[in-house]
Amino acid sequence: MPRRQTIAIHMAGFFSLSYLQMLALATPLWGQQLGLSMLMVGLVSAARSISPLAYAIHFGSLMDSIGARRFLIVFAVQCAVLPVLYPILPFAAPFLVLQLVLGLAAATVWLAAQTAIARIAAGDSVITGRFSFFTSLGTVCGPLILGLAWNRFGPIGGYGVLALWGCVLLTASILLPARKDVVRRKIDLRILIPDLRTYTESLAGLKRPIVAFVIACTFIRLSCVSMLESFYPLMLQALGFSAAAIGALFAIGNLVSSPSSLLASWWIRICGSPHRALTVSVALCVMALGVLPTVQDFWSVAVVIAVYGFGLGISMPLMFSLLSQGVAADLQGAVAGVRATANRLAAFVLPLLMGIVAEGLGLAGAFAAISILLLATLIAAEMLYVRRI
Repeated sequence: MPRRQTIAIHMAGFFSLSYLQMLALATPLWGQQLGLSMLMVGLVSAARSISPLAYAIHFGSLMDSIGARRFLIVFAVQCAVLPVLYPILPFAAPFLVLQLVLGLAAATVWLAAQTAIARIAAGDSVITGRFSFFTSLGTVCGPLILGLAWNRFGPIGGYGVLALWGCVLLTASILLPARKDVVRRKIDLRILIPDLRTYTESLAGLKRPIVAFVIACTFIRLSCVSMLESFYPLMLQALGFSAAAIGALFAIGNLVSSPSSLLASWWIRICGSPHRALTVSVALCVMALGVLPTVQDFWSVAVVIAVYGFGLGISMPLMFSLLSQGVAADLQGAVAGVRATANRLAAFVLPLLMGIVAEGLGLAGAFAAISILLLATLIAAEMLYVRRI
């Protein structure tokens, strides 16, 4: 790859997924600051995923024709501006509205980064591994910096870091070279009108066993992320952990996740096949979450989150590689949209489900019950895939 393209795509990966994680970490902290109930925290956490759930496939398909870079620029601007409004409007109603708008922007920049790397890599696991490394590295730095800023300066510092993150993401988007084989369509409010045909065409890709399997793993993997990000900070705060310590624990998980993304080829040899490697890595995430409520001191939590981070990190390049090998280049945006829809569906459903179950069983019981459900679903998806190939 040309040097400018390499720098730009790695910057886009570094600042896009980490932005999603930082926004997720800030949400329960801000919700607690506002005195919201568990159910309300679940609702505002889920709100981040309502608009991306509706638009991921539509935007992914458009990226195939008009390019991912233009989406990155438009929505990175929103990522830079909107965070400053949270401390200015410290009420539940503006909180919910901002979650809806910023959630779409944050999800779209990450979707655009995935679409760009899928076209650039063309199935090369070395390139996707490097992209995953820098993406995971961003998730190490982001939560840690946000936690320290929140601990020192409160919500103003935390959301200020998010705004700064968005500014750098915008710079990376501008540096990314524009594609020359795209339609020069203006990006305006008309793109918010979905084309139902793109949804049916994109979802038709689920007929392919490899696509259906990866999407199922995507849903389960992001369900784990949603469980951890939505409610675990509240559990840690109840145990007396500061915002800085919570950010550090999330950073530890991501610190393990970052280099593990470079071990995809080794992990495939250990597990015997790419699809089995993906199954085992996602299973590690699920089982780690089931164990988390049973540990309470900092270093025990750090060890379990490290196991979770390993599974999370090594699964990312496996998903990218499986999809880039099994799907044509001109359909990568559409498939990325389906995968993003599965992500956002998990991010919408899991916080609400966690909030409801936690009201009856408590947070520890909710973690255990949902972990068992996710593990059973993963095993069923693996068995069904093996039968279809």
